[in-house]
Amino acid sequence: MTPADTGLTLPGTPEQPAPRTSVAVSDLLAQAGDLAGRAERANRPTSLVYLAGTILAIALCVLAYFAYARMAAASALQTSAQRANRIEKLVARLKEFDRVNEERREDLRPLPTMQTQIADAATAAQLTTKLAPAQARQVKGPGDLTRRTWRYNDLHEESLERVFDWISRTLRDIPGLELTGLNIRPETTTWRVDVVFGRWERTGS
Repeated sequence: MTPADTGLTLPGTPEQPAPRTSVAVSDLLAQAGDLAGRAERANRPTSLVYLAGTILAIALCVLAYFAYARMAAASALQTSAQRANRIEKLVARLKEFDRVNEERREDLRPLPTMQTQIADAATAAQLTTKLAPAQARQVKGPGDLTRRTWRYNDLHEESLERVFDWISRTLRDIPGLELTGLNIRPETTTWRVDVVFGRWERTGS
């Protein structure tokens, strides 16, 4: 018995074509999705990508600028602090100088009898040379200060110990007096000595 005898038709025969498979439908859907993705990427504006990169670069530049500005400000602050510290130290030194200067005002007053005191110290030290009046000089200093010096030349002494004793007594007895020059030369039987004393004095004292 053949299909024709039964009156039925089979798929794939001229009377009834065979249906498309599900695999062909899936391929069509995949191709459609791929085309849609390509179209979306093609239509996406590239300017947004460039804009985002530009904004990032600007942000990095601004960040670097503020970091540099912060470092510069910190350095300037440190320099100002160091300068202020130096000024404070200078002011403290000036105040200390004023204090010491005020305390030494009595030491800086003129002494009209000073050469007499120097001669008395020479007598107490038993110098053999009779002191002649000193060669006095004075130089104007800052403010009301005057620098005065007294030079004693050509002292001929056998004992240097007595010379040093005389100098020590003189510096001890006269406030503010300083030894500013000492020249010692050997001779046949004695020592030839030149001595210079100096002192700051206040002309207004």
